[in-house]
Amino acid sequence: MSKKGPTAPKGASKGATSKAVVPRGRGDVVPKNMPGPIAMKKQDGMLVPEGYTMRKIEPAKNYDVESFARAMNPDFAPRLKKLFDPETEAAIQAQKTGIYIGWRCPDFKHDCQRVNTMSKCFCGHLLGEHANFTGKSILVPCKQGGCKCKGFAWIPSRAEDVGEFWMQRRRDFDPSTWRAKCKCKHTHEQHDPTGMRRCKTGCGCGHFISNFLCAACDKHWEDHETFFETEDDRVAKGLPVGEMYLPFAEMPHLRNIALTGDEEDDSKYLALTQGEGSIPRRKQITSGNEATFPAPSGSSSKSGFRPVYD
Repeated sequence: MSKKGPTAPKGASKGATSKAVVPRGRGDVVPKNMPGPIAMKKQDGMLVPEGYTMRKIEPAKNYDVESFARAMNPDFAPRLKKLFDPETEAAIQAQKTGIYIGWRCPDFKHDCQRVNTMSKCFCGHLLGEHANFTGKSILVPCKQGGCKCKGFAWIPSRAEDVGEFWMQRRRDFDPSTWRAKCKCKHTHEQHDPTGMRRCKTGCGCGHFISNFLCAACDKHWEDHETFFETEDDRVAKGLPVGEMYLPFAEMPHLRNIALTGDEEDDSKYLALTQGEGSIPRRKQITSGNEATFPAPSGSSSKSGFRPVYD
């Protein structure tokens, strides 16, 4: 009995032999459940459906966070300024009052978050709604009626504070309703503001454990503390003070964006550090726009900023 060769596909011309599973030479694609083929065209060396648009992504020139962020975000400057507006305000308040309020892990040489009077406490109230404080304060209790909070503890109040930038893309997202949550899925406002911060919903959670990580250091919220310090205290600890406490102080172009939204505009920075009306400093430093300032002895040169992009 003789062996027969492979049978040619139905409709193929006699003598044609091919091992191809899909017939070659067709630019049309017929997805499942589609009535007909989709017309395709070549664009930038790729085959794409006709009528569709593509967002062109420019590759970063250098393999660093800033170049990557600029390549992925055409609105880089306004987004960066909005993200750091609260911290910029905190740095300016600190220079004016001499009271530095930072949120960080105790052994760090940089603050993960600069805190101002509009920053939110774990109890749900703002720092400005707590008792008066100084650079030597340890516990700053809440003054709002019925609140049991005995000491201000900074908590993220924006989704972007914990790197959840994609939340802004949702059509039904309301930033005013966002709250930081525990692993028990209940918000910080549903936990006791004192002691072990037990959940008040009755879910059995005996201690607040954040379901998010710090955007600056990747550690949990409960690994951090809020510190009230004077300039002298911070210098002794090797922490940045004065103009070096501004976001991106060691990177003038990003510092300018945080202050004014324009990397070439150093007017606000110069107003803070030079001339009449500038913030008093123990040792005034004057310089041009492109110069960086040496950090206090023992301080870290890192800003602690590590953005996450969607």
